[in-house]
Amino acid sequence: MEKEREIIKHFSHPHPLVLNEDQTKEAHCKGCLEPLFGPCFSCGECNCQFHLHEKCAKAPLQITHSPFHSKHPSLTLRSSSNRWREQHGDMCPYCCTFVDSYACFGDIFMQIPNSPFHRKHHICTHMSSNNRWCGLCKQSGDMFYYWCSDNCGAGLDIKCAFLLHNIDGNFRELKYVAHQHPLTFFKNPNDEQKTAHCYWCQKSLVDSIYACLKCRFYLHKKCAQLPTGLHHPCHPKHTLYVEQGHFLCKLCGREHWSLFYRCLPCHFDIDVECFLTTARYTIEDESHHEHQFTRLLKHVSFVCDACDTEGNYISYICSSCHVMIHEKCISLPRFIKITRHHHCMVHNYFFQKRELESHDCGICLGEVKAEYGSYHCVKHDCNFVVHVNCATEKKYLFRIIDQNEADEEKSEIVESSITSIVEVNERGDAVKVRHFSHQHCLLLGEEIHGDDDDGKQCDGCVGSIWDSFYYYCSQCDFILHKTCAELPRRKLLWFRHQSLTTLNLRQIFECWQCGRLCSGFFYKSDSSWYKFCVRCATISHTLKYEGHQHPLFFDFKFRGKCDACGGTCGHGAYICKACTDFALHFKCITLPRAIRHKSDEHIFNLAFHEQKDDSEQYYCDICEKKRDPNLWFYYCAICDNSAHPQCALGKYPFIKMKIGTIFPRWYHPHRGGHDLIFVKASYDTCSECDRPCVDIALKCTTPTCNYIIHLDHCR
Repeated sequence: MEKEREIIKHFSHPHPLVLNEDQTKEAHCKGCLEPLFGPCFSCGECNCQFHLHEKCAKAPLQITHSPFHSKHPSLTLRSSSNRWREQHGDMCPYCCTFVDSYACFGDIFMQIPNSPFHRKHHICTHMSSNNRWCGLCKQSGDMFYYWCSDNCGAGLDIKCAFLLHNIDGNFRELKYVAHQHPLTFFKNPNDEQKTAHCYWCQKSLVDSIYACLKCRFYLHKKCAQLPTGLHHPCHPKHTLYVEQGHFLCKLCGREHWSLFYRCLPCHFDIDVECFLTTARYTIEDESHHEHQFTRLLKHVSFVCDACDTEGNYISYICSSCHVMIHEKCISLPRFIKITRHHHCMVHNYFFQKRELESHDCGICLGEVKAEYGSYHCVKHDCNFVVHVNCATEKKYLFRIIDQNEADEEKSEIVESSITSIVEVNERGDAVKVRHFSHQHCLLLGEEIHGDDDDGKQCDGCVGSIWDSFYYYCSQCDFILHKTCAELPRRKLLWFRHQSLTTLNLRQIFECWQCGRLCSGFFYKSDSSWYKFCVRCATISHTLKYEGHQHPLFFDFKFRGKCDACGGTCGHGAYICKACTDFALHFKCITLPRAIRHKSDEHIFNLAFHEQKDDSEQYYCDICEKKRDPNLWFYYCAICDNSAHPQCALGKYPFIKMKIGTIFPRWYHPHRGGHDLIFVKASYDTCSECDRPCVDIALKCTTPTCNYIIHLDHCR
């Protein structure tokens, strides 16, 4: 007896559809447009030629929480065929009743409740098939679509909604969800293909690939064969679906553009790279740790024993040492050399010396917890310790070394800028020396008397000299602070790359750190043209500053307002751990504490807070303009005079304007392209403003050129 065949009514067709178990006709499914295979529903009428795969015929009328359209809660199925609509109108998918002029769609599109045409359900106006295209594969066709129930216009064809695209058994040809053409398999990419990148992971094509022969679309074989949906042990609650975009990976913590596996309801995302690497159940690397690490997948957070920061979902445990760490921390270097400490550093999972003492990080000044990993100095008599993330914050501020180099580290030999000591006094002080920066011997002066300090500036730092102990030349006017004369000839700068810099002397240069035009000493490495003035080169990365009650440390990541000048700190700043709103950039923290100005016979001292309550007195006594009482200023307590720092210092406070000094061509407006030289002006007319040049001016070094300007016209 012949088995009774299943008969259904489908909203997309006016006639009953009959199930055929074995479909032999060369036809296509009206729902997905794919060739017929397996059980299919067909129309019993002779001339209809209407067929549906069983899975298309029985597709749900509504999809809730689709991973490909997370903006709204549901998508509703519609047919885009116009043939029967023109003759019979639209059919309600819920009750299969044809409705003239309107289509019933429950709660979507433009709803018309209690329509006289169809009272059972709400109805909506018909959308033309010309506007139908899939939001995932970007293709249009006369097939079934799921449209957003919130009338946002988004839709997916039935194949993309359920990822019904075909992949043949041998993976030789692939009909891919994100591409309109079949992809062909290539075991060995040619030279042209090797220069391209995979559409998913954006990495070079070096192994087997799938390629579109019509357009330049490529996929690694491993990327093409990734499952479109999966269950992951880190998120067992829901299925994760593949999607490309800019997301935050929950495993590695990186926010970037990549291929992700996503759970939209939970906002749980894993990039493909992390998904592939989680297959590593054990990791053994004796160069970083003597034992094997075993992977632990658990839907909980933890604190890494190696770096004292939180981790999520994936951890690695060492059962011998009883530690749980991030995967990235397995490869933490054992020994490193950082720019902010002069000894080598070693990593440990806990303190091995002075465990009971409190420790503060030598970089960020925060507490270093004894129960978690850190880097500490290899020297037993040195207590310098830092957080792991502080030590490795920037790759160019540390380098990895081996244990032999750490063991063989000798006491640092400081090469002095004083090349030889010619004479010492009975106290052992070097009273006559030779210095690399000057051709004559320098003599030690102990005190400047009377008015001898007027206008005297150190040729090294260009700071005023009015205190004790300085070196001077008896044959010319060359003079140095004793501290400047004793600067190390070679120095490793904590804010620059791992390369030694050498102390040099130059008439005019630009400091790369503070951006000022300077003269005198600067540090520069042989591998770079960047120059750094001694004010920036000698300041520490942590310090106690007179203008603030708490210690400060330099934060490379800080972007905010400077409390001294109100300007923006674009390249980091000194900040306070205790006061979250206090910051100083290099240009302000290196301001001289005391200066002289021709408007006052006394010394101006740097002031940090206005003591007066009368706002009428907040004026600069040099430019006679208002000043902000919340910003730093220079103040003479004897005369009660106040001044803006830029007014008290002048435009070029760190250039020693000596007659005969060359001013380089790239810092001034002379269109002739020549250098200028400092000269004693004799009321020549300035070539830029037509005012007389009094005192010192800049004149073109070319004898036939009469160009002369005030210094203020330079950059």
